[in-house]
Amino acid sequence: MRKNGRFVLPFLFAACTHASGESGTRPGAERDGGSAGASGEKPSDGSGGEDASPGGSSARPGSGGTTGAVVPRESSEPYAEPEALPAELPARTFLLSHAEYAASAEAVLGKAVATSDFEPELDNGIYRHMSSSGLVRTELLAEYYDAAKTVTDALDEDELVALVPDRELTLDAKPRFVEASVARAFRRPATSAELDAYGALFDIAASDGDMALAFRSVLRALLSAPGFLYRTELGPSDAGDDFSLTGYEVASLLSYGLEGSPPGRTLLEAAENGELTDPDRLAEHVQALAEGKLGRASLTAFASEWLELDAFEVEGSPGAPLQPEKDAASFPGFDAVRGDMQGEALDFLAQHAAFGATLDELLTAEVPEPAGALGAFYRSDPSATSGGERHGVLALLAVLSLGAHETRGSPTARGLFVRERLLCQAVHPPSRPPPALGSTPAEADAKTTRQLYGRHAGLAACAGCHALLDDVGFTLESFDGAGRFRTVENGVPIDTSGDLSGTDRDRSLADHADLARALAESEWVRECVATQAFRYYFGELEAGRGVAPIQAARRALDGGSFGDALVALWSTASTYRRRREP
Repeated sequence: MRKNGRFVLPFLFAACTHASGESGTRPGAERDGGSAGASGEKPSDGSGGEDASPGGSSARPGSGGTTGAVVPRESSEPYAEPEALPAELPARTFLLSHAEYAASAEAVLGKAVATSDFEPELDNGIYRHMSSSGLVRTELLAEYYDAAKTVTDALDEDELVALVPDRELTLDAKPRFVEASVARAFRRPATSAELDAYGALFDIAASDGDMALAFRSVLRALLSAPGFLYRTELGPSDAGDDFSLTGYEVASLLSYGLEGSPPGRTLLEAAENGELTDPDRLAEHVQALAEGKLGRASLTAFASEWLELDAFEVEGSPGAPLQPEKDAASFPGFDAVRGDMQGEALDFLAQHAAFGATLDELLTAEVPEPAGALGAFYRSDPSATSGGERHGVLALLAVLSLGAHETRGSPTARGLFVRERLLCQAVHPPSRPPPALGSTPAEADAKTTRQLYGRHAGLAACAGCHALLDDVGFTLESFDGAGRFRTVENGVPIDTSGDLSGTDRDRSLADHADLARALAESEWVRECVATQAFRYYFGELEAGRGVAPIQAARRALDGGSFGDALVALWSTASTYRRRREP
């Protein structure tokens, strides 16, 4: 199931008026008021709303009216660069994710730490790991302690000695051990107060003569300490309202952001030497991190979340249906090829969302004809005897099946995906549910998906939204609700014509390849991708379009690669400049 509320903040708004003349804001998709659609199936999102936003997009300030509407930013106007905003981002603390906790604990102990028993991470509705998600509840704190105790108790004597600079478990080894351990855990030099506090803890634990316990106790306490659990972006103690981060804070921001782990020796030395708040030296270090194995892998992870392919399940929770859920009678064999669908998508991202790949490639590259069981499934519709070429990420079977219902496709959901994920246009649900899809005699008699949605869009309460969503989604009608190719539906030839509006590349479209080319040409799309990258990597919602990292990444995407954009994103003064909020 797609995650709630992702990618719904617009940059600018312009009104879109319904055919009825009533102005409103755009819903995520049509609603059925709690009833089933024409085919009688339950909506795939389980919300009771027919074609409700796959992301469950929630209303934002400014929504109103009774019907809802699509709200493009500046309909059909050429792209214009925004006014630059100050470099300073909000000061913050940032809780380690479970994966980051495991990587950080292993860096301290040299031993893997299990986090599988930790409570699930909060879904903030944007990306999995945002700075606003940093809540440590009592249960999680207890789990941190249990994990720390388990792993430190499991250290044998040789493993424990290896963590002591003096290589002996004696009282004389305490000062250097405490200083080195605090520095490893907190990813910066220890303060005198911290040395005193952890030294005192060592003494208490050593008071009964068990020296190993003293060393374990310090390590155990460090793994549950705020300085370990949180990354800080608060600057030096004497910082004013606008300030530069410490070099060590920048080192952690870069390392966790690009590699998902604490900073290594090179970054820590750069922090000590003041290189990470020097624009030229910062860019050098960003380039090295981004070009590394983990930095490159981060791009695929970003693309998977941005395009919501992480919602495509091959293995799920016991007793819960896999997502997307498909009706076995409507799409026989779907579950048997889930793994192949996921593999196709990951392979495509690994090639076309890679460090050296371009946004144009991601959107327009030809998708290879699937082979084996997936190929047979793709052409299992009787009308799929010829044709079937696919272009770009929108034509991946996993993406297509996510943008659909249990028993059929959904041009509304697919159009919504383009509007939100690729154009960053806002989507709001209507304040009152429109009529149910299939509730009129004309809709009930529809033979094709296009006829059904076209007749539904003829209703005054539905016209405004469906025109801007469905006319994009119709270009993908040659693929059914499971992504299978088809040329005929219920004896009627498939019509893939559509229309793109509310962008800087408005045009009539013949099919999904036309749509892909139009999106690849759009400066709004480049800005949207840069915005999504900023949210993902910085864990922050932008204050506006003019945020320096967003504009730097957008310019890099114009003729450059994803790797160029990644380096540009991290190489502005916003990486190290912060402000304190009132």
